[in-house]
Amino acid sequence: MKTSEIMTGRKDFYTFLQRLFYKEVDAQLLGALKGMTFSENCGDAEMQKGYDAIAAYLKNSGENSLDELAADFSKVFLGAGSHEGNAAFPYESVYMGEKPLVMQKPWEEVKKIYAQHGLALENVPSEMMEDHISIELQFMAQLDDIDDAKAFLSGHLLCWADRFCADIEKYAETDFYKGAAALLRGFLKMDLALLTELEGQEHAEKAYSVTDAQFDAVIERLSKDYKVYAPRLTGKFGRNGKEIVRFGEIKSVSEIVYDRQSDFSAKEVYYPVMQTMIYFTESESRESELKDDKGIIIIAHPCDINAVRRLDSIFLENGNHGDVYYARLRNKVKFVMLECAESFENCFCVSAGSNVCEDYAMALRLGETNSVLVKDGEFAALFNGCEETEFAPKFVTENKKAVNMPKVEGKDDVKLASGLEYWNSFDEKCISCGGCNTVCPTCACFDTVDVIYDETSVDGERRRVWSSCMLDTFTLTAGGGRARKTAGANMRFKVLHKTYDFKKRFGKENMCVGCGRCTSRCPKDIDFAEVVNGFTEALDTAKEAK
Repeated sequence: MKTSEIMTGRKDFYTFLQRLFYKEVDAQLLGALKGMTFSENCGDAEMQKGYDAIAAYLKNSGENSLDELAADFSKVFLGAGSHEGNAAFPYESVYMGEKPLVMQKPWEEVKKIYAQHGLALENVPSEMMEDHISIELQFMAQLDDIDDAKAFLSGHLLCWADRFCADIEKYAETDFYKGAAALLRGFLKMDLALLTELEGQEHAEKAYSVTDAQFDAVIERLSKDYKVYAPRLTGKFGRNGKEIVRFGEIKSVSEIVYDRQSDFSAKEVYYPVMQTMIYFTESESRESELKDDKGIIIIAHPCDINAVRRLDSIFLENGNHGDVYYARLRNKVKFVMLECAESFENCFCVSAGSNVCEDYAMALRLGETNSVLVKDGEFAALFNGCEETEFAPKFVTENKKAVNMPKVEGKDDVKLASGLEYWNSFDEKCISCGGCNTVCPTCACFDTVDVIYDETSVDGERRRVWSSCMLDTFTLTAGGGRARKTAGANMRFKVLHKTYDFKKRFGKENMCVGCGRCTSRCPKDIDFAEVVNGFTEALDTAKEAK
């Protein structure tokens, strides 16, 4: 199908969605809907859920369906009949502003964007604000430029649509509007993937040979719109006597450390160690704001980029409630893959299935000569004047360490794995310092703490701070009890989470990406590759003994 035909189909569907959320269903729309044949296999589970719900409602609708739908529309989107204000108020400001109110910063932002693109609002009630869901959908229908459409979708609609749709499903009484929510959620995510694919087709991949001076000029130009992060030396030294490598902002290609693994992961760039969520006083509270509008570019090895997919699942796909504090930083990020042609000392990325990466805007090989593969057309113009070359990034095909991942199938295996004597061996080995979690690119646990500025007031802020499942206080409750009382029990929890629970929950891949940083960090020299292999062996032995 031609790009023009795909774009026309997109616009038609955005127009359809815009009408669903603009006002109540009238007789004309209801008649048109009843005359439609809904897809029985659209290829997207969320959208199919929406189609099925709407089709089921229409099939069983009676003479009072218009009144029923009008009442549900008023209840869900206007809060009619709710004294507590329980509703899915259809404004971006309500979900993304400092307070759950209209006409805040997001409203100002979309107005500016509309003005820049010459959006003409037709037949819109005067009381409807410009960041209403139907107007944002109308804007998407009018955008012809793929880059503009992708930018608005990522920077606005997708930032609040998940929570908006979750509220619709929570408050709607009819399957019709629950189905509309599923359609909206599914289509927006599918459209982002489609636009990304079209963007790639528009801008064919090109590779360039780039000198250090040329690359420094690229970084300088990128720095106008992005903060550029890469593994770099910190000037501080670890217990092994080596200078610590950590992700930080760079101004020159010479700062990038590419021939050894960073001691810390890229995670803290988009999931900070400490993050203020809310500021509060005795009488009010407000959400924190980002300090600047710059995007983020992270230059990282394949395992670190693949690790982001794991964190995305945890923070954005858990129960239809995306984490706004994570999302607003994560949505800024684009990755430059730093080629990793040879394995580092403690890596087992091949065993973990994270040695190959395709999710990047550019790929980079550094050395005596630098090569760049540009996949994201946004960055193509940066390399005008650079010599074109042939370059395809290489990936690690064999590690110094190999890991045999455990096969945990069903509740009986989980029970067997949890009760292994093997875990008791870590009661003395592990000192419960939590260092392994700190450097892990996929660990996500945090504590929520309130910080009071002054002993004489209640003014302060609510922060979330990284925590560790390996700490002996992690499961400590107010009454003094602990769900896991030994280091071995904590090790069991971590290993099962990395090799079984995550995959069971999200149905994708193991949580561990095999970077081996936890091994390098451990003051007791506990090798995580050996831990997993030992667990697999102990579990297999226990299965045979049954």
